[in-house]
Amino acid sequence: MAGFTVHLDENAGPASTHALVIGVGAYTHLQGGASPTAHPGAVGMRQLTSPPLSARRFATWMIDKYHDAGRPLGSLALLLGEEVPGPFVHPRTGAEHAVAAATIDNIVAAVLEWKDRGDHDQARLVFYFCGHGVSLGFDTSLLASDMFADLNSPMNGALHFEGLKRGLNSCRAGQQVFFVDACRAGSDALGRTVGGASLGRVPVDGNEMFRPEGFVPREHAVLYATLHGEETFGRAGEASLFTSALLQSVDGAASENTEGHVWRVTTGTLTHAIGHFMKEPAFAGTLTNAAVPVNSESFDFVFHELPGDPIVPVYIGCLPQTDNALAEFVCRHPGQDDRRRPPPAAGDEPDLTEWSLFLPFGQYEVEAVLGPGDVRRDGLDARPPLFHLRLARP
Repeated sequence: MAGFTVHLDENAGPASTHALVIGVGAYTHLQGGASPTAHPGAVGMRQLTSPPLSARRFATWMIDKYHDAGRPLGSLALLLGEEVPGPFVHPRTGAEHAVAAATIDNIVAAVLEWKDRGDHDQARLVFYFCGHGVSLGFDTSLLASDMFADLNSPMNGALHFEGLKRGLNSCRAGQQVFFVDACRAGSDALGRTVGGASLGRVPVDGNEMFRPEGFVPREHAVLYATLHGEETFGRAGEASLFTSALLQSVDGAASENTEGHVWRVTTGTLTHAIGHFMKEPAFAGTLTNAAVPVNSESFDFVFHELPGDPIVPVYIGCLPQTDNALAEFVCRHPGQDDRRRPPPAAGDEPDLTEWSLFLPFGQYEVEAVLGPGDVRRDGLDARPPLFHLRLARP
């Protein structure tokens, strides 16, 4: 395959989706890397395990499950910074593809290839980044795997995200979607040493205020994992919280059925659903409310169509919450095996959390059995974005 692509549809027409996916966890010149720098701007930055896993999961979803009949997936380019590099296994063909390193030169080259492939009025561009990010002033810079290779100008190892977004106004693609799963907190150490004159590399020049004559208007959506000035959160050895919420959302929680029989995910419903997951203790655990996803200056348009009915997050518990540790929960639906969560065995830690389920769209009957004289029953309608059911004492 050409360049950095791990998926390429040779028959893709102008009305196609083209994705660029970047996940950087191994940083050569940060603490714990192969050649750590003594540059004062690198203080506090370390190696990450979540971004390469997150990027692989997002790339797999895009190839295997992303669906838009009007703009099918035409290509996907993947760049990773991994401690132990490995091939990407195409989820449909099983073919193994070498993955390019997420150095700044490779990222710039991949951006240019991606922009050229999507330089059509009917095209959709999808950009995904997971890794270290910093804010210098009001702009965000995304750090490549070789950040700090240039000690005289460390920001040469970063991608200036706002510059990229502005520059892509000079690309004909009428729809552009950006997922930024990175910190947007300011770095005092970096700010003091490099100032704000350079915010990173800008592969494509453009003016966000003026679309070139003859281009269709641009609809763009930017989904940040967190507010400006805040950190985002990875989970060691797992996909990040934001990416996990994103992938659960496109499975159904972010879908709506407002026309015909098709469930559609829009950029607006996607932001709403991700926010629900990030605030849900049964999903986010100790990271509940730790980060607030933001959809900044974005248009609301259809991003994905489900092939069937949605899968809906459902949370079932008791009132008071302490009864969760005593209850056997049962969920029933005609034609399906009963779903159960037994109470903790003798000697186990009491489980006060709600029962977290992902149920196909439909109606269900639920029981919480706490004893012969305390059986609580209710029905629920599993439909997006989610459903909470709390069963009180009789």
